[in-house]
Amino acid sequence: MSTNKNRFLPFVAIAVLCGLAAGVLGEIITRVYFLKDFSVPYFSNEVNLNELNSNQSNLIIRDAKKVVVNQDIKIEETINSLRPSLVGIFKEIPVKAGSEAEKNEFYKLDQPLFVGLIITSDGWVAASIPVGIKKNFSAKGYVIITSDRKIYTIDKISDFKNLPGDLIFFHLANANNLTVKKNLARKDLSLGQTVLVVNDFNNVFLSSISSLQKTPVVLNSDSLNSRLTLAGDISNDFKNSFVFNLAGDLVALVGADQSIIPAFSYNPYWQSFLKKENNVQPYLGVNYLDLSSTKSFSLSLEKGAWLHQGEDVPAVIKNSPAQLAGLKEGDVITWVNNQEINSNNDLADLIATYNPGDTLTLAFIRDGLEKTITVKLGELK
Repeated sequence: MSTNKNRFLPFVAIAVLCGLAAGVLGEIITRVYFLKDFSVPYFSNEVNLNELNSNQSNLIIRDAKKVVVNQDIKIEETINSLRPSLVGIFKEIPVKAGSEAEKNEFYKLDQPLFVGLIITSDGWVAASIPVGIKKNFSAKGYVIITSDRKIYTIDKISDFKNLPGDLIFFHLANANNLTVKKNLARKDLSLGQTVLVVNDFNNVFLSSISSLQKTPVVLNSDSLNSRLTLAGDISNDFKNSFVFNLAGDLVALVGADQSIIPAFSYNPYWQSFLKKENNVQPYLGVNYLDLSSTKSFSLSLEKGAWLHQGEDVPAVIKNSPAQLAGLKEGDVITWVNNQEINSNNDLADLIATYNPGDTLTLAFIRDGLEKTITVKLGELK
């Protein structure tokens, strides 16, 4: 009986193999003749999205452990996504309609004086203005041209003065429904992050974030302390530029002196254009050392904002919101509301996310004891 069973095993094995072969052959015929897909299945774990055709309209990635996008393709996509948010600033060509001059004059769109970034859909633009233009820049005498070739004039220039990076804000007359990019938050910055430095519509510089630093020794709670450093040297051609990540979010601004100021530092100014009231930068009024990057002989703490005097500046400014709330020199502020002050959260950066008039709960350490106070932010004049 067992002999008869063994006699049929070769036939069963052959039948199974033939079935598998028929299945594979059927799939190949279906892919080639019906789906027009000439890739070889089963022998590769990678899918080239560039080779997908219109007959393969649905792509589902159930386990996206390894999805590779060519960097040059991603950069091109990023640049294309940025164009609607960038504007060129040109010296106005005054011509009369119907004149001979009108027929011969033109704007060279790829050679603006400098480039601006749209920050509100109703026409506010931010720009790092070159030194040679800064002194004489006004609402008259310049035009702004968007990527869709619309020409705008300037009807307002903000009264914010002496911002880091020579940043100015101006408004396009009769503008609406413009494309806006978001500012990248401090928590979303990371060392080694790939960025694009964009000077105009045809010049970009690929780099990465190599460090996040703060320039003064004693920091001020109400100034724009943070600076970025990018890998590689930035040439003079990229002064007064914008820095974006590959998702198209604004990372930083490059000033005329090639200092790189993170975009989140400007949030109070950005926000002022999104509200009816003209809010400016909030004011706490302290100077401090960042214990994340400072070793104190008298403190064992490794993080926090240690209120400390600097050259010609007190630790707590007289009549400031901080002094009125009871903060003193030597206090170490450890928390602002529910956010801890550490190497990723600087005091000035946290204060900049609030508005004048906001009431904050500050946790601080004094003489080894943890205390809390509430402070109402003022308005920086």
